[in-house]
Amino acid sequence: MNQEEILLSIVSTSLLMLILIVIIAIAFVISARQKLKQEMLLAETKLQYEQELRQVENEVSEQMMNRLSQELHDNIGQLHTAMHIQIQNQKLDHPELKEKFETVEAYLGEATRQLKILSRTLNYDYLGHAGLLHTLDIEVERLKNLKRPEISFIKHGLVSPLTKNQELVVFRLFQEIVQNALRHSGAEKIELGLNCSETGFDFKLRDNGKGFDVENTLASTNSNGLRNIFKRAELAGLKVKLHSELGKGTTFELTKP
Repeated sequence: MNQEEILLSIVSTSLLMLILIVIIAIAFVISARQKLKQEMLLAETKLQYEQELRQVENEVSEQMMNRLSQELHDNIGQLHTAMHIQIQNQKLDHPELKEKFETVEAYLGEATRQLKILSRTLNYDYLGHAGLLHTLDIEVERLKNLKRPEISFIKHGLVSPLTKNQELVVFRLFQEIVQNALRHSGAEKIELGLNCSETGFDFKLRDNGKGFDVENTLASTNSNGLRNIFKRAELAGLKVKLHSELGKGTTFELTKP
């Protein structure tokens, strides 16, 4: 075999090896892309499943709340009306006890008013009709009547850029965050600040309670409620920021990116 044949053989072999390497590389790239596509499809399917599951949970929860709201409004409301009538009759039958009955009647009137407020804040239809901003005012009024802790609410803006579903999520998260603060923080003050317009939404909830270690709490097995706050906000297209320090209170911030 002469040199030309040897050189040709080497070149041919090199070309074949190069072609083989290119084929393997292309196959690897195609395989990687298919794997990535499958992973993305799986992640998307999982997200859709979680969204549908959360939607079902929300629908069941809202149905229960609407039913409870209706029961409070109808049944217990009727009992309160009957008690008012009975008190009026007793005042007529026992005029000498009129003053004492008026005190009881005043307490009953306040209980009826609080019941109406609670019924409204539980009712999804009312929230959808009245809107987030008005419903927040009603809920803050109810919380202030608890007398403890002190509640302040500073609101800027009259227009919410959120959809009705987003407004529902924000309101339920607000209720959950405040209830957690009432139960666990030991706070003396809760400050609420809302800035909203047609293009922006920022809602801060700050307490001066005992605070907690965020990282350790999220890593524990007893933080389902806290993790659900982040998960529900994410599914609604909202963002949650959380800052807390031991002895320095906790701040939640809900925004629309």
